[in-house]
Amino acid sequence: MVKSVELVTINKKIPVFKNGEEAERIEVVNFTFSDGNECGYNVITQKDLYKIGDTACYIQPDFCISDLPIFESFIRPFGDEKKCRLGKNYRVRALKFNFSFEGSNDPIYSFGILMPSSDVVAFLKNKWDVEALPELLGVTKYEEPEKSGSGLTAGPFPSFLYKTDEENINNIKTHVTRIIESGQELGLTIKVDGSSWTLYFKRDDEGNYVPGICSRGQTKKLDQSYIKGYVDINHDGEDNSYHKYFDQETKSNGWFNDELERFISDDEIGDMEWMTPIMVKATDSWIDVANKFNIIEKTKEYCEKHGVELVLRGELNGSGLKGSGCKNNPDAKLEQNIKLFGIDSLESGFSIRQHYGNEHNLKKVAEELGVNYTESVTVKPASFDELIRICDDIFESEKAAGRLIEGIVIRTVNSNDLSCKYLSPEYDSKK
Repeated sequence: MVKSVELVTINKKIPVFKNGEEAERIEVVNFTFSDGNECGYNVITQKDLYKIGDTACYIQPDFCISDLPIFESFIRPFGDEKKCRLGKNYRVRALKFNFSFEGSNDPIYSFGILMPSSDVVAFLKNKWDVEALPELLGVTKYEEPEKSGSGLTAGPFPSFLYKTDEENINNIKTHVTRIIESGQELGLTIKVDGSSWTLYFKRDDEGNYVPGICSRGQTKKLDQSYIKGYVDINHDGEDNSYHKYFDQETKSNGWFNDELERFISDDEIGDMEWMTPIMVKATDSWIDVANKFNIIEKTKEYCEKHGVELVLRGELNGSGLKGSGCKNNPDAKLEQNIKLFGIDSLESGFSIRQHYGNEHNLKKVAEELGVNYTESVTVKPASFDELIRICDDIFESEKAAGRLIEGIVIRTVNSNDLSCKYLSPEYDSKK
C-alpha cells in the first residue's frame, strides 16, 4: 500500500504543448515510488525544477494537507486563498490544464503535490524522518462525514471485516502490468458514488444466523427505535411530560419535568409503571433502504438454504446521500437504493472476497436475491496503457449518455490477485 506521503525518484520528463507550441514554464514529470514500482500519475511541475534521478516528496490525491508554511503556495497562491485549487479541508484533487502532449488534443490532468525533497528537509530541519512524514507535515486521509440519514449505532466496524477501499491503479502500475502479462481476465464495473453499505450474516454458538449492517466506520442498530421522553399518566397538570436531561448535581442521566422541576434518573424511571415511554424511530438510510427492499430477510434465507455465512458489500446511493460530495454525482437525485459490488465469505472467521470462480459470487447471489448489482465487462488487455484506454472509452461513452461517472473498479475475474480503481480525472478535478 502506497503511503500518503512518500519519497519518489524522478524517472521521466515530458514536454507539454498548447496550440502546437511547447510550453516554456511547465512540464510533466513521472516517477517511481521508494519500493521501485512505477507510478502511473502525471504531475505538472515548473520546467527544469527536477532532473532525472532527483528525489521529491509526493503527496497522494484525496489526502488533506495542513496549513503549514511549506504549503503556503498551494493554500494561498500569490497570497490569495480565493485562488486555492484544493478541495474542502485542503483536499488534494486532480487539476486540469489546457495543455496537451505532443500529437494530442486531450487536456492534461495533474495528480497530487510534488515538492523537492531538499525543500522538505529544510522545512523540517532536525525533525526530518521519512517514516513520519505524514505526521510531521500534517497530511491526513479525507473522509466525507456520514451526515445524511445516519441514525443509531451499535458499535465500531467489526474486526472480522475489511474495509472496502481499493488502491488506485496508478499507485500499482507495476503490479497491474504483471497481472496483465499473466493473461488473466479482468472484470470492469462502474464505480457508484455513494456511501459504503455492508450486510453480514454470521452464525452464533447455537448455529443461528445473526445479521449486522455497517457503514464505513460503524455498526448500525437494526432496531432504530428509541425513547424520546416519558409521560406521567398520574399527573394531571398542564405538562405531564419528561424530556432527556443530565443532572449536574448528581452527575447522572435521566428525565426532567419543567413544570414540576423534577428530575428522575434512568435507574429510577424503569420501576415507575405510571411513566409511559414516548417511542420514536430514528431515520437511518442504511437500515431503512435495506428494509424497503427486504434485503435482510432475503439474505438470511439464502444463507440458511446454502448453509453459508456471507457478507454483502454495496454502495448506498441516491437522493440525500452525499457520497464523495461531488456535484457531478449522476445518482444524487435518484431514489435511495443499494447496489451490490461484492460478496465475501465468513466461513474462515474473516471476510474473504468471492470472485467469479467461486460458487457464491456476486452475480449468483444478487440475482437470486433480486438486488441491483454492478454488472461486469470482461476484458483481456495486452498492456497497462490499453487497459487505461478501455476505461477512458467507458468514461466517454457514459458521458455521451449524460452521465459523468466517478470511476471504474478493476478486478481479476477468477482470482483475488487484483482489486483496484481507476478514477475519472474529469469527475472531481479543478480547472
